[in-house]
Amino acid sequence: MKHAKRSARLPVLTADCRKILPVPDRRRVYTYAGPDGYRAFIGQTLACLGYSRAADAEAADVCVRINADGPALMCRFMRDDGAERSFGPERFAHKGRLKELLLVMYGKAFNSVPSQWGVLTGVRPTKLVHRLWDNGLRPEATPGYLHDRYGVAEDLANLLADVAARQRPYVIGQGRDAALYVGIPYCASHCLYCSFPSRLIGNEGKGNLQDFVRAVVADARDAYVLCRDMGLRITSVYVGGGTPTALPAALLARIIDAVRPFAAGGAEWTVEAGRPDTATAEKLTLLRQAGVTRVSINPQTMQRHILEKLSRRHGVKDIYAMFDTCRALDYDVINMDFIAGLPGQTEADMAENMDVVCQLRPENVTIHTLALKKGAPLFRHSLRDEIPAAHLVEAMLNEVRRRLAEKEYVPYYLYRQTYMAASFANIGYALPGEICAYNIEMMEERQTVLGIGPGSATKFIVAGREMKKLYMPKDIGQYVAALPERLVRRRSLCASIYEGVDE
Repeated sequence: MKHAKRSARLPVLTADCRKILPVPDRRRVYTYAGPDGYRAFIGQTLACLGYSRAADAEAADVCVRINADGPALMCRFMRDDGAERSFGPERFAHKGRLKELLLVMYGKAFNSVPSQWGVLTGVRPTKLVHRLWDNGLRPEATPGYLHDRYGVAEDLANLLADVAARQRPYVIGQGRDAALYVGIPYCASHCLYCSFPSRLIGNEGKGNLQDFVRAVVADARDAYVLCRDMGLRITSVYVGGGTPTALPAALLARIIDAVRPFAAGGAEWTVEAGRPDTATAEKLTLLRQAGVTRVSINPQTMQRHILEKLSRRHGVKDIYAMFDTCRALDYDVINMDFIAGLPGQTEADMAENMDVVCQLRPENVTIHTLALKKGAPLFRHSLRDEIPAAHLVEAMLNEVRRRLAEKEYVPYYLYRQTYMAASFANIGYALPGEICAYNIEMMEERQTVLGIGPGSATKFIVAGREMKKLYMPKDIGQYVAALPERLVRRRSLCASIYEGVDE
């Protein structure tokens, strides 16, 4: 296998020879001059480094210019100590190389690596590992290659290789296997940290709810016929949101009945029951009797004072009661979600959360790091000042990894978010033999995923390469109105991928 050689003038800055730059105390800004085709890409890369766009070049901490002739990159960096560093012009052949040049220039300007991820900025870093293995890189050589070629810190490189090895059986040789996602964008209340475009169930009129359910049922039935006609086999089903169990039991039952045929062949079937204030015993029983095998309980934290800050309308005892109900109903797998970095959260709080995990021993545990997004109420809330510093969050995550490893939990999928504190990742852990297939199939984008409901995404994928996407409108009213046209487009896309029929 041949790999492109890196420019000798701009070597990768690896984590063992450079310090990692701390998160800046203030928001830095940049300006860009050059072809419009690179503008968004430059912005995305610099956003990962903590920069936002400025209109005034004089006030910019970074000035980026791309000459169309070549093309070639030039950068000027202003450091906090007043020193100025300029680089370029450096020619590049593609955007991947442009990103690497920009990050390496940044590292040379500050004598730092941007993060433990080196020059990797994507949200799905294990996709790179699978591509490397597809092209012949030996698994045992992967950590060293990630470290030397991309500047990934050694511990993280080992983690990526470990996770990818665990995923490998789920990402090769799928044929016409597919996953199914069903989106139900309703919640009982709007959590302070959440940016998802969900509606409050208490504010929705009965007629609108009926229209929504009718549309989702029609969407599901059409998708089922599509799978039958095209020979697609559903291997996993995921009903998410929002909080699906926020729906009244009778309406939830109608959607579950429409989804049930997809799981009839023994597919893994997850429902995000999420919050104890919505997941009544009646609804949990309804789900289990329908055939749901995996249920997600998402306490996020086990401290009442933090739950109240987050506008979560349940207490700690409610979480225990919900867990006990799920165990009594004999769900195959229970997942629990926690967030590190919540306002006012301490290392002791996260340790207490892990005490609960060790006590209850759910089959899956997902550890998120707070990602502060503009669409979340927390973005402009006074509690934003109580978000713990990055080094405290890092200490929490280190403790989580240690405690879960002691209890035999293994990491099986991970992803990053643009606005996540420092350079952390969300990581899913599982007890041996209890991996959630859907999380891997969705994240690695190596298998077709059919999307049902508002805001869902359908991704038709063949042989892990060709991909065609179809998005449903996020707004519920727009989704209902656009559904007939989207169903026609979905079938056309599917035929073009699997049958070679022109769209």
